[in-house]
Amino acid sequence: MTKIINNKRNIRKKERRKRFKSVSISKLTRFSFLPSVFTIFNLFLGYMALLQIIKNNFITACYLITLSVIMDGFDGTIARITKTESNFGMQLDSLVDAVTFGFVPAVFIYIWGFQSVHPHNGKILGFIFLSAGIIRLARFNVLKEADAFPANIFIGLPIPVGAISILSVVLVLKDPIQEQSHLILFSLYIILIASLMISNIKYRTLKKINSKHNLLVLFIVAILVALAIMYPSYTIPIFTFIYIISPILFYISKKLKKNRAKSKVKKSSDKLDKSTESL
Repeated sequence: MTKIINNKRNIRKKERRKRFKSVSISKLTRFSFLPSVFTIFNLFLGYMALLQIIKNNFITACYLITLSVIMDGFDGTIARITKTESNFGMQLDSLVDAVTFGFVPAVFIYIWGFQSVHPHNGKILGFIFLSAGIIRLARFNVLKEADAFPANIFIGLPIPVGAISILSVVLVLKDPIQEQSHLILFSLYIILIASLMISNIKYRTLKKINSKHNLLVLFIVAILVALAIMYPSYTIPIFTFIYIISPILFYISKKLKKNRAKSKVKKSSDKLDKSTESL
């Protein structure tokens, strides 16, 4: 009996070794060079933004995070265009996003908002934002692997927008918060952004735009980029706010379209009724 048991164990060990040997590490870690360069550059910008926050150069840190958001959009777009999307690239992008758009804003919340007034509250609120961002990224990966939603829809506020929405506060208020009322509002704002990131609210992207409107969208994007470069302290907070409330705007536009369609149907039915009455 003991020999039979030992033989079975040896067979199982050999099967496990075969399974491990059959896995190709090079295939699993396959990645495209160009998108990964943008991802690593995104990490570098986040690292530089963190150093600027530690030095109390908060406005510079905000601009660096804004630039990193642009880089974050480039890596995925290039991977899709070149058809070089990979699981390794997706995991690398998520880890970089966790640092640049999760950890860096959390440190900013603590140092800029609460360190000199209520450091304990700053630690808690920074962790709330960080944990919500990590949960948001984990859910995004799961939904993407399951192909649960179209590519032009995000479930919950994207973490890059969440990061900009936090850091762009410095462009509005300039100096660190000192007044109690402003601290309360900033705390509620952080909780709101964290809640939106883990919510089920649908946000649109620029993917899968109707070909009829491609030139118009490109023209609008060019204008927005020019405005952002010329007047960053105004345009970054405004564009961020518009994107945050964009689901409400899309909901209103859908309601208006439905009402117009219903009114057209009613008018056509009324015309038919009048024509039948005349007959």
